[in-house]
Amino acid sequence: MQHTIMASVIFFLITLLFWLGLAMLTASKPTLVGENAMGYGLGLAFLGLGFALSSLALTLTLLIKGNFYWVANGTSGRTAVVLIAWLCVVVTTFFCAVFKWEWHSDDDLTYPQFLHTIAVWHGQIWMPLLWLATCLISLNAEWLTSLSLTTVRVPFFLGLLLSGLYCGGLLVGYERDSAARAQAELESMQQQQDQWHQQNLDYIASQTSKDPIINILSYTNRFQYEDVRQAALEKVKAHPDWEAQILALLDHERTAREVYYFLDGNEVTQKEAFAKALNESLLPLATSIAADIRDSNNLQNWSFDMYGIERVLRAIDEQFQDMGVDFYPNVYRLRQALATTPPERFKGVTFNVTQVIDRWLQSHKR
Repeated sequence: MQHTIMASVIFFLITLLFWLGLAMLTASKPTLVGENAMGYGLGLAFLGLGFALSSLALTLTLLIKGNFYWVANGTSGRTAVVLIAWLCVVVTTFFCAVFKWEWHSDDDLTYPQFLHTIAVWHGQIWMPLLWLATCLISLNAEWLTSLSLTTVRVPFFLGLLLSGLYCGGLLVGYERDSAARAQAELESMQQQQDQWHQQNLDYIASQTSKDPIINILSYTNRFQYEDVRQAALEKVKAHPDWEAQILALLDHERTAREVYYFLDGNEVTQKEAFAKALNESLLPLATSIAADIRDSNNLQNWSFDMYGIERVLRAIDEQFQDMGVDFYPNVYRLRQALATTPPERFKGVTFNVTQVIDRWLQSHKR
């Protein structure tokens, strides 16, 4: 028991030193520029952390000794109240020290103004003093018995009330700040989307029938903004032989991927020719996939998401069924290509598009 008492006294003195350090550090306005600002910030963090840890040790030793018996009857309830009081006092002390000399402006209402007012009124000194006085009294059993419970409880619960209100103000400010940041991020994202949207429209508008038709095929897919899609379709169909040009692009594996954007949601008139060319384009695509798996140094589950396979399968189902073309064998070749043995370090990778093909093959099973 004697050791516990000595530990409590030592932790009290250490806590008192850190409290005095915070009081001295914030007594006069620091120079918040350059190295001085860094030194002030580090000093504030060190003293704040030291006050928090030493006061926690003090609180726990007094709880273990049972010196907070006057707070509440039940052990669990007493422990909860005392620890909440400690937390509120520590948070209030630190932020009062911070806000005394660092405050946005009187026009910024994100954090309640009373937080700054209390800090200017040296809240980092007198608020924890109420709690420290209670701890000092609780250190000595004779003092506790000689004083009325009201005398002991008043400073404790007054400190808890005031620091709790301060912490409540901090929570209100945090919620406001979080909401403002979220709103700013949404506005920034919307601005970027609007800018990108307009850039797409401007680019499409700059295209003429003399420019390669491949330049705007990706803008015609079903997931584009409708005005972008319609503008791109208008430009595509401004080419006198637009279907012939698109058919020719299916002959090459790289350019065929751009055609997949167009065929996924846009009707063509030469359906039989497109069905045949589309089916044939799957073979070089399968060859490319197999080679990419064997030679890749960065395989991920999304590696083949941008190859247009899902778009191809939708196009087949929506406008190229019953055209006298059997797509099943070549789609199955895509599935075999995705099963190519990868380098050893990628053995566990499974591709997202594999499931898409499996579902298609299952639904078209013979």
